[in-house]
Parts: sequence; structure tokens; C-alpha cells
Amino acid sequence: MKLTCYDEGLELTIAGLPPIWLHGGIMIVAFFITFPLWSRFSATGFIAAGLVAVGIILSILAHELGHSLTARYLGFTPTLIRLHAGGGQAILETEGSTHIERRLITIAGPIINLVLGLVLLLAYHTAIQNSLSPVAPSPEAPWFRPPPTAVPPLFTALLWLGVLNLVWCGVNLLPAFPLDGGNLLYEALEARYGSYRALFWTGLLGTAFAIAAKIIFIIGILTGLVIWSPPYLKPNLQALRASRQHRPAT
Repeated sequence: MKLTCYDEGLELTIAGLPPIWLHGGIMIVAFFITFPLWSRFSATGFIAAGLVAVGIILSILAHELGHSLTARYLGFTPTLIRLHAGGGQAILETEGSTHIERRLITIAGPIINLVLGLVLLLAYHTAIQNSLSPVAPSPEAPWFRPPPTAVPPLFTALLWLGVLNLVWCGVNLLPAFPLDGGNLLYEALEARYGSYRALFWTGLLGTAFAIAAKIIFIIGILTGLVIWSPPYLKPNLQALRASRQHRPAT
């Protein structure tokens, strides 16, 4: 294992995996996402928030590893994984890949989040059920029931991370750049109608979703929640501009 510092981030090199570059911005995003957990300044809240923050970073890493390892399995080279405030990015050398191979590489990330989300929620419900063992009433005080116990921080973290992974799976499949759903839509349209229409329709839908995401972000801030809300306007507006350049002459 090797650590290298550059571009205000750390690059971690682990045998068998592509280099992983981590920017501090992703930690700030995780800090704000967990605001409802630590805002009451309780010990259990801080512990749960810490577990969730680490889990957020690992979940994004797992998503990008899904892309990278699928690409490697198909014979291509993953060169770098970047984790930053905008999420994650797997940089791959996929020259000569087919439409089907690119779609398989793209869909692998959301599938990882879907599986993680279901496994974590199953673990949460199993843990909760096992912790709620029935208590027989005492003969001396048959009316007495013990007060409910606080949910352990680990259980809270399992619930949060399970839900977040399912949400990320759904968000990543939105038809907008640079999300996986946008890439899948572009691939499907480009194969059938050409790059002009593919860029135009993906960029148009992406712009609409990006505007909706910003509205959700503002509403979240006003209600005391920080909602990490991709997609972003810039790549979708760039796609719309590029579609005009690729438009065939009439």
C-alpha cells in the first residue's frame, strides 16, 4: 500500500486495485449529509454520524469499483478512481469497446449500490428484531413494562446507509449527465439516432433534472437538511451546446 499527496488530495495505491484518489471535499459533503444525526450533540449521534460518514465514502468507492472491475473483467484498463465533493469518477481506458460492453460497465455501479442497500437494510431489520426480545411481566408487577431502549448507533448507521445506497442507485439512473443513467440513455440513442440527437435529448432531460435538483437542494437548506443533489447543470448545458455543433447540415 502506498500513499501519495497531490492536487489537494491523497492517492492510495493498493495491489490489485486501480489507484484511488480522495479529495477532502467528499468528507465535507459526508459531514453535512449526516447533520440530522450529530446536530443534537449526543454521544450516540456523533458515533452514528461518524459511521455513516465513513460508510458514505466506502459506498461511493464501491460504486466506482463496480465500474472499474467490470471494465477489467471485460479486458479494459481502469487507470484511476477519483472521490471528490461531486461524488466519484472511474477513469477507464475503453478504446475499442462495444455498445454492450459500455452499458455493462455503466450499469455495474448502480447494481453495486442496489445490492449494498438491500443487504444493509436486511442487516438492520435482522439486528432490530434480535434486539427486541420479549420481556415477560414480573409476578410482583405485572403491569410494568421496561422503557424502550435507545437504538444503538450501529443500527442507525445500517438504516441510513441502506436507504442512502438505494437512493443513490435511483439517482444514478436518472437520464442526465454525468450520471450513469445519462450515459446509458446516450448510448441507446446514439446507436439508433446518431450523436446529435443523443446529445440533444440527454442534455435536455439532464438540464430539466438538474434544475429540479437545485430546487430540491434549496428547499432542503430552508428546512434544515442538506440534500446532496446531482445531476448538475454544467455538463448537460455543455451537451446541448455540443449537439448544435454536431447537428447535420440541412
